[in-house]
Amino acid sequence: MLVTLAARGTQILFSLVVLILSIVLITGYGPGHNPPLINYGAFCAAGGLLFAVIGVGALFFDAIKGVVILALDSIASFFLLAGGLAFAIEVKVGNCGDVSDFGYIDKHVNVFAPSVFKYAKDANDQSKLVQEFDADCTNRCRMIQAEAAFIWFMFGCFLVTLALSFTNKTTKRGGAIV
Repeated sequence: MLVTLAARGTQILFSLVVLILSIVLITGYGPGHNPPLINYGAFCAAGGLLFAVIGVGALFFDAIKGVVILALDSIASFFLLAGGLAFAIEVKVGNCGDVSDFGYIDKHVNVFAPSVFKYAKDANDQSKLVQEFDADCTNRCRMIQAEAAFIWFMFGCFLVTLALSFTNKTTKRGGAIV
C-alpha cells in the first residue's frame, strides 16, 4: 500500500506539472489556434490526474479495487505511451538555444512558435519583434521538451502501478508494502 500510495502521489505531481506546462503553452494562442500536440499533452495530464486520484481513492475503498484499477491503469498507460511517442516524434531532441537559420528551432517552428497575434502591437520595431519572437520560441521549446519528459515519467509511474495492481491481483498476497 505504501509503494502504491507513493507511486500515485508521484503520478499526481507529474500530472500537475504537465497540466501547468500545457496551460502556459496554450495561453499564448487564440481560441483553436494552438498545436494539437499541446492539446494532447493537456489531455494526457488531465486523464492522468483523474486516474491517479481514483487510484488513491481505491487504496481506501475496496469497492473500486481490482479489475477497475487494472483497467484504468492500462488505459492511462496506453494514452501516455501514445503521448510520449507523439512528443518524441514531433519534437525530437535538440538544443533549444539554436535559433540560427535551419537550426533546431527553425526546423520545429510550427510547434514552438507562439501565436502571430501575440506580437501585433509591436509591429513597428522589427528588431525588437524578432528578438522577442526568438526568446519566446526558445522558452516554449524548453517547456515543450519538459512536458515531453514529464509525460514519459508519468508513463513510467503508471506502469509501476499497473504492475503492482496486476501482481496484487494474480498472487492474492497484498501485504502492507504493496
